[in-house]
Amino acid sequence: MNGASTQESQYDKSNRPEIALITNHGYAGADIPIGGAADTGGQNFYVNTLAQKLERLGYCVTIFTRGGFPDFEGKTMRDAPAFLSTHVRYIFMPGGGSTFLRKEDIAIALDEEVEWLDDFVRGEASRRGCEPWEVYEFINSHYWDAGVIASRLIERWRDDLVAGAMTHLLESVIEGDELAKMRRLRHARALGAAPGFHLGRLLIHLFAMRHEKLEQQVRAAVSTWASVRRIDPKDENALVDRVLASVEIHGDADAPMRRLIAADALGRGILTSFPDTDERLKRRLDSVNRHVWTPHSLGELKDFNFHDSDLDTRRALKFCERRNHERVVADRSQAFVATSAKIADRLWSHYRVPVSDTFYFPPCVDTDVFRVYDDAETHATYEYLASRSGHSVERLRGGHIIFETSRMDPTKRKDLLLTAFATVAATHPDAFLFIGGGPENALFTSLQQQIEATAALRGRALLLHAIPDEHLGPLFSIADIYASASEMEGFGMSVSQAAAARTAVISSDLIPFSLHHAPEETVIFPAGDADALTAAMDRLLSDEGERDRRAGDLARVATSLDWERKASDFISYLRRRGLDIAAGVGS
Repeated sequence: MNGASTQESQYDKSNRPEIALITNHGYAGADIPIGGAADTGGQNFYVNTLAQKLERLGYCVTIFTRGGFPDFEGKTMRDAPAFLSTHVRYIFMPGGGSTFLRKEDIAIALDEEVEWLDDFVRGEASRRGCEPWEVYEFINSHYWDAGVIASRLIERWRDDLVAGAMTHLLESVIEGDELAKMRRLRHARALGAAPGFHLGRLLIHLFAMRHEKLEQQVRAAVSTWASVRRIDPKDENALVDRVLASVEIHGDADAPMRRLIAADALGRGILTSFPDTDERLKRRLDSVNRHVWTPHSLGELKDFNFHDSDLDTRRALKFCERRNHERVVADRSQAFVATSAKIADRLWSHYRVPVSDTFYFPPCVDTDVFRVYDDAETHATYEYLASRSGHSVERLRGGHIIFETSRMDPTKRKDLLLTAFATVAATHPDAFLFIGGGPENALFTSLQQQIEATAALRGRALLLHAIPDEHLGPLFSIADIYASASEMEGFGMSVSQAAAARTAVISSDLIPFSLHHAPEETVIFPAGDADALTAAMDRLLSDEGERDRRAGDLARVATSLDWERKASDFISYLRRRGLDIAAGVGS
């Protein structure tokens, strides 16, 4: 048995309850490509970390993502299951062809992905001897595309339930071929969206003549159904009267509309006359909706951020299409997660999602990685910096390190960090600036040229590009200051990681973590103001006492953003929202 088969076998044999996460676009996977993979970044780290913390709480986690196209390096197809850990796996959903799709273009893949995922979950349910909607404790989708997939999946399961109830109510009333046709077309007709309407519509369609008056059509449909079901004539006439009374309420409606109104009233009347069936169907329909949506970003918010952009830029982002998808998902989700205060604000103001229905779950801090490291643990990282910078380990240990890492994007304002540090370097000869992040794009080249053209920066400021995983946590810990000049952040994950590592932070006033979680503990400067950033660097480099005090205060703030604690609170929130979630094994 090969390694992959062994992992699959271990996963399948686990007695842990299972949770499904969906993160669809980009290059999501057990190994997240760093250094320029399109549409791949913070959300993927968020989902992978959440999955691992849910695993610690005693759950198995399946993460679904789009596959069927080559990985970022073009070496292998994204199709075989991949394991992040013993109880966390990735399953790849084909759809939309065999090439990468931008997240703005991914809607063309969603129908195929839903079909595939529905078949996959039905296979899992058959193997376990349960219904498809009972396989997972809940489904947590991330971003609008994943939200559409989850919503459509639940719609299909609702269709199944209604098709089953209609079969029960109409057996012997209509021919078997018609029942089979109804079941076959259950998704195309969206039976789960309007059970009563579809029940009444089918009866009128099969047993009434269109050329007859509406009253005669209703009587024909009710009579056929009542005779087979042995309904008392008084109850039969009462049902006809109720249907016609409902139609008369809309007396000014045109004939085609009156027929549809009659169909809905008839179906609801039949369901009401079988209260046990009606109540059971309602309970089961409610239990199927186990979808929790984490948007991460919203079209309304991004549209606002890009309102001054040129038309070509705005058109490529497809704001109208995205907003429409998001509004449907918001209307059909059972619970919601906001990763920032701005997301919660927009969910409430633009998508009619009450704040009371929303769980605040920002990117937290993995304290296994981002923490204080001792001298022995940091030695290899100092050697790494020494090899990259040309300075000795001793000089780096005895100096002061300013650190920043994020993707190479103009909004991160790494150029401003270099400009400010060029001034600071003259008065603090023991200070060094290390900047991480890729890819080696035009911005990277521009920053490298800025360093080479500025005497104060040469040998003192260094672009690290992609930082090896084993050095990332220790780098946050050995830094004396973490500085971010970013002008566009959903939350500010790297700033919170610095806080957990007990490192003093300088932040622009556009980073939510600094503004909402640590406004007193962080040194905040106006975005884009090089002089203010210079002054902040000089201040913290000059005052070790203040630097240490702020670092300690930030570490205490970061304890409220512990991933595992927040994941546990998340489960508790879902239970309060009415989801029946089993306890994790061993939790």
